[in-house]
Parts: sequence; structure tokens; C-alpha cells
Amino acid sequence: MTYGEYYYRVKYDMKLVNGNWVSKPAYMKIPRRMSRKDAAIYYTEKLRKYWDNIKENK
Repeated sequence: MTYGEYYYRVKYDMKLVNGNWVSKPAYMKIPRRMSRKDAAIYYTEKLRKYWDNIKENK
């Protein structure tokens, strides 16, 4: 999981309760930021797995 995916998940879980934004406590530690090159490799592999999964399920 990347730093951006982590914060997206935290933000997605937030809810407005009595005028205050409340989120669940993080259940994992915050990942370190990746370099641009490492992030490109990570997301390329993730996208390939996603498309392979779609092809298999057809």
C-alpha cells in the first residue's frame, strides 16, 4: 500500500458526526512515500494484475 492509498482509505472512512469529522483509528502504520520511479513501477504492476484479473473472469 502506498502513502496516497493509505490517506485515501482514511479519508474515505471519515464521517460527519454532530458537525465534526470523525474517522476510524488507522489499523496500520503509515507507509513511507515512494520515489516517482518506485511509484510508477508499483502502479504499473497493480494495473497489470487488475487487467489480468478482469481477463480471467470473462
